[in-house]
Amino acid sequence: MQGLKTVVWLSALLVPIQAWAAPGFDLDLKELKKPSPPPSVARKSKPVAAAKKKASATTKRSVQPATTSPAAEPAVVPVALLSPSELTLKAGEPCLLAERIAVAAARSVPAATLLNGLELHPVAAVSYGEVSALITCGISAAEAYTYGRLLEEHQVELVNIRGDETAGQTARKVIDALALPYQIETDSSSKDGALTYLMPASKERQRPLRLTLQP
Repeated sequence: MQGLKTVVWLSALLVPIQAWAAPGFDLDLKELKKPSPPPSVARKSKPVAAAKKKASATTKRSVQPATTSPAAEPAVVPVALLSPSELTLKAGEPCLLAERIAVAAARSVPAATLLNGLELHPVAAVSYGEVSALITCGISAAEAYTYGRLLEEHQVELVNIRGDETAGQTARKVIDALALPYQIETDSSSKDGALTYLMPASKERQRPLRLTLQP
């Protein structure tokens, strides 16, 4: 009899436990049966959105072209528009003519800066670009040769005018010594016998020079 009571007591004890546990067990089964989104779908959604944002940003950048301000160009005056300076010299005493041509075609400098201690008395001391020259008159050929060799060591040219040169010969001596660029417009065979040189503009001379030697 005692054993039967024990069985009944255990049965009564187990019934509430089963009744309490059943609902929780049923809830877990329902939760497990709910479909869950596959992991790959969740991972792919972010790159797609990022790709769209990147494409949108690229499109916006491509629509807005970069603006650059053009560099200012210096104004250039065509050489053809610069009228040449006109200088007409009367052919006469060769020494005076050589001095006037040298001073007109080149830049005058102090004679002492070119003499380098030599005892000479030039009628003109001029410079054009990197070339310098001294114009002397009437010294002997031997002296001219000696002084010329000494001055060459200091990059100075010596132009000695003997006194019997023609206007053309005098001009060519000065022009060649200074390495002046020039163009002959008229020679001595023209109607009036004038000899005309056209020298272009340069760093030493801002405008072209038209030099005319009248007979």
